[in-house]
Amino acid sequence: MGNKSALQLEVEKEMGFEIDEDLFEYAKQYARRKLEVANKSVGRTWGEDGYGDEYLSLLIPDVIREMAFSAYCDKRSAENLAARKAVS
Repeated sequence: MGNKSALQLEVEKEMGFEIDEDLFEYAKQYARRKLEVANKSVGRTWGEDGYGDEYLSLLIPDVIREMAFSAYCDKRSAENLAARKAVS
């Protein structure tokens, strides 16, 4: 826990649980790409007049929730497919 960044600690506090280092890094990079796209879409640049790193603490939890929901949907879809195959 001693090597976690302030950003990771802030995100963990928001989420209410500890986050694996690899998952956090993936989500952080994904959130950075989302910020870049958002800034480009309104003609702004990173950190100057656009959205900067302060928004990562808001985006990273969203990215993690989106990943969890996607995994849940994949699991349910596989279960539904298996149930349909069992009946046919």
